[in-house]
Amino acid sequence: MKKSKLFAYLTILVLSSIILGNLFTSWVFLIGAISSFALFIIPARLLPPKDIELKMERETRERVREIYVGDELEVTVHLENRGDTLNFVEIHDILPPLVDLIEGSNHQILSLGPGEKKELSYKVSCPVTGKIDIGPIRIRYKDAFGFFTKELKKGEEMRVQVLPKTEDMKKVDINPSYTKHWLGDIKSKSMGLGSEFFSLREYHPGDEFRDINWKATAKQLKPITNAYEGEKSGDVILVVDGYEEGIVGTMRNNSLRVSVDATATLASTILSARNRVGLIVASEFLNWVYPATGKNQYHRILSNLTKFERGGTWDLEEIKWLLEDFFPPRSMIIFISPLTVPKFSETIIDLCRGEYDVMVISPDPIKIENKIGDDHEEMIETLYHTERKHLLKRLWDNGALVVDWNPYEPLEPELEEVLRYRQIRG
Repeated sequence: MKKSKLFAYLTILVLSSIILGNLFTSWVFLIGAISSFALFIIPARLLPPKDIELKMERETRERVREIYVGDELEVTVHLENRGDTLNFVEIHDILPPLVDLIEGSNHQILSLGPGEKKELSYKVSCPVTGKIDIGPIRIRYKDAFGFFTKELKKGEEMRVQVLPKTEDMKKVDINPSYTKHWLGDIKSKSMGLGSEFFSLREYHPGDEFRDINWKATAKQLKPITNAYEGEKSGDVILVVDGYEEGIVGTMRNNSLRVSVDATATLASTILSARNRVGLIVASEFLNWVYPATGKNQYHRILSNLTKFERGGTWDLEEIKWLLEDFFPPRSMIIFISPLTVPKFSETIIDLCRGEYDVMVISPDPIKIENKIGDDHEEMIETLYHTERKHLLKRLWDNGALVVDWNPYEPLEPELEEVLRYRQIRG
């Protein structure tokens, strides 16, 4: 049990009054001492119980504790007093700094009689991706005057995974130019397994009964089968630039956060076309996921994207060896980077020269800084845009597809325009 400063000051006042009363033989000091000492009587009757038997359970409506950036999470703390009366018990469910409390309260002072039950409900929202821990619950019991306090922490922390916000891109097909023998949605311009009609051919043993073309069979008086255009898939590697020195913005709003959202969107879109998708994240540690397909791969990618909350020391130059050792030429590599570190563009150009199919999606750092209120002089901003334009042109000239993206606008229209240019260019 802790004693407050007020208790210490009052104790000093009582002792001082008694000493001065004896020295000066004055009843005034003694009456003051008696009056001050009387203030101890009421709080002494309301001392915290020796054992606080308070059962607490935290729950959420969501079975899986996963939310997307900006979504609401409702939390309820159930309280049951299994001991003596608690008159001034303070309940505080601790929230991390990056969590926003949007409704209700996670901090209340309650009174609970023996066997009484109460609930503490509130809603939170998280503006950034990652894993957040809610709790533990801090309990502090006070007497009426705040002389005595008793503190303890109960309940386990509740971990919530905040997933990146994704954009539904229906008009965009990001297809690698080099396909492999695995089935996918990319037209191979040759016969094979697929859904698009390619030509007619004679029936071969083992052909599906439903593939027989009955009109052609009746005309030629022999079994004729529909042949379909083969559909294959390719490898796409998403590389997220998390180099700490190149990140622009604040903890809540920065180039790394928008890059993570864009990566999740790209992974969802490319996997839906049955391509194999891999991930490399340059952050505090080198996180990477080898290319694969399916929903499980998407969850693996999201899990790696939410593992880190800040940048690191790995740069793109150090990732180059990983790409060259594990992925053959003509593999598609998509870099998501603000391109604020000049040497990174040279690494990308080297990979273009190595016959990789390279795309760069670059969130504009100036747009991010203007969004958070960092205004620049017109001349500085003009100079920056000139340098950035020159950098993006160099990437274009060396064979990379470049999307100069305003991160506060949808990615799909700008990406669609670049892919259309790629088709025209052949």
